[in-house]
Amino acid sequence: MNQTEIKKLLDKFKAGKCTDDELQQLQQAMHELDAATGFEDEASQLKQPLWERIEKQTIGKGQVRRLNTTWLKIAAAVLIFVCAGLFYSKISVRQSESIAYQTITAPKGSMKQIMLPDSTTVQLNAGTSIKFPVTFNAAKREVTLLNGEAFFDVKHDVSKPFLVHTARVTTQVLGTSFNIKFYKELPDIQVYVNSGKVEVHDTKHTFGFYTPQQQLTYNKHSQTFTRQQITGDHSLSWMHDELILDKVSFSEIAVYLQNRYSVNFKYAGKKQNQQRYSVRFSNKLNISQVLDILQFIDGRRYKLTGDTVNIK
Repeated sequence: MNQTEIKKLLDKFKAGKCTDDELQQLQQAMHELDAATGFEDEASQLKQPLWERIEKQTIGKGQVRRLNTTWLKIAAAVLIFVCAGLFYSKISVRQSESIAYQTITAPKGSMKQIMLPDSTTVQLNAGTSIKFPVTFNAAKREVTLLNGEAFFDVKHDVSKPFLVHTARVTTQVLGTSFNIKFYKELPDIQVYVNSGKVEVHDTKHTFGFYTPQQQLTYNKHSQTFTRQQITGDHSLSWMHDELILDKVSFSEIAVYLQNRYSVNFKYAGKKQNQQRYSVRFSNKLNISQVLDILQFIDGRRYKLTGDTVNIK
């Protein structure tokens, strides 16, 4: 008999509704749990009220069923366990409610580097937001990439795994460096490993371990993933002198440019096609120069008015 069943029978016993068969079940449970000791003080406090209930339940039946006092220990143990569980739950809720979080955003048009409470450094691409506790707990270090792209250089700590949550996908390491791209506007989440070993999973599946120059691409809609071996450091180019995008959709180009130059794209004609692009933009170029390049390779007209790019 498990603890839940014992608790139900004890509740019926306290309510005076136990049948003879149920009393026998409790007696059998008592024999099985007879080794449960260490609750003498608590049992003594419950002994009198429980015994009064036994007398009330059995009076008038011509026979008083006396129970071994070990019953009281079992009752005390279960009731104390339940009370302790409720008390612990309240403390856990209070602790979770008292955790202070902070959210940091790199504004559009500029990147930002931050340091987490464990001395892990994070480079945020323009327009990226990240959320993390002011102090990590004793068991693990958890952060949430809310939107954008970030490069993590994680301080090694074998006793505290480091986890980054992005929608359904969680990236877990002990100490390594990796890049995560998670834009809400784009269909894929990408995790690129720069050094060490990274484990990636969602709520149901593990996608395996990834080592340097390996990249996971997870499709948010189909919930499928692919593994790639990446040559060069194109996945990290956004932090360096030029942005390199290889075989990407125009939507991805637009997301990068909107965040980097703090502009908005407005489509006057057909919004976009299925064409894939490979582009390379120097970080020294201004938005007008970038649009000239796009107009040359794309064939559409790009006109900048204030902070709006009209595409025809």
